[in-house]
This record gives sequence, C-alpha cells and structure tokens, in this order.
Amino acid sequence: MERAQTLMAYETQMPALLAEPERVRSEKVIFWSWRAQSAVAVALIIAFRLLGYSNGWYALVVPHLVGTFFGWPLKATVKNHLSLRTASVALHAVGVLLVLVVLSPWLIIALLIGWAFVGTAAADGQETGK
Repeated sequence: MERAQTLMAYETQMPALLAEPERVRSEKVIFWSWRAQSAVAVALIIAFRLLGYSNGWYALVVPHLVGTFFGWPLKATVKNHLSLRTASVALHAVGVLLVLVVLSPWLIIALLIGWAFVGTAAADGQETGK
C-alpha cells in the first residue's frame, strides 16, 4: 500500500518534473529581459541629458522604466512560465519601439522623404498611363 501511494505521489509530480528544464529557461529569459529593458530606459534618460532633448520625452520613458521595475520580481512557475516568457520577449519589441519613437526625429524625416519619393513615383506612373 505504501509503495502504491509513493508511486501515485510521484505520478502527480511528473508534469512538474518534465517541465522543469523549460521553466528554468523561462526564468532566465524573464529575469534578464526585464532588467535589460530597465537598462534601456536608463540609457535613454542619460541620452536625453547628453543630447539636450526636451523633457517631454520623459513622459514615455519613465513609465517604461517604472513598468520594468515591476517585472523584476516575476517568478516562473510550471503553469505560467510560457506566458511570462512570451510577455518578456514581447517587452523587447516594446523597447525597440520606444527607442525608435524617442530617438526618431531623423527617422521621421527619412520616412517623410521615402513617402515623398513613393508618392512622386506613383504620381508619375499614373500620368504615363493616360
């Protein structure tokens, strides 16, 4: 009877034991993703000071920094590690978007020039089709 109970207890632990390597991997991704994005936000704040950006951009960067601090204590469990890992990877996309938006005055100008080129080419193409 004792062996049957031991076997049943082990059987209930099997899903957690099988998921442990992935959970450990997820925990590392979660740990470093949130800290890396905090570092990105701090680097942007330092860049603002060095480049003399207006203080209005802080309205985007400071909430990102505060939000990433709230992600520091996240722990991966067997049940939530995949969703937390996905959210942590998606956080990098948000960080890239933040950098592009904040440091993008030249990117906006390049985008406008590109659209002007495309619009001119499209307008020229329509005239030749008459």
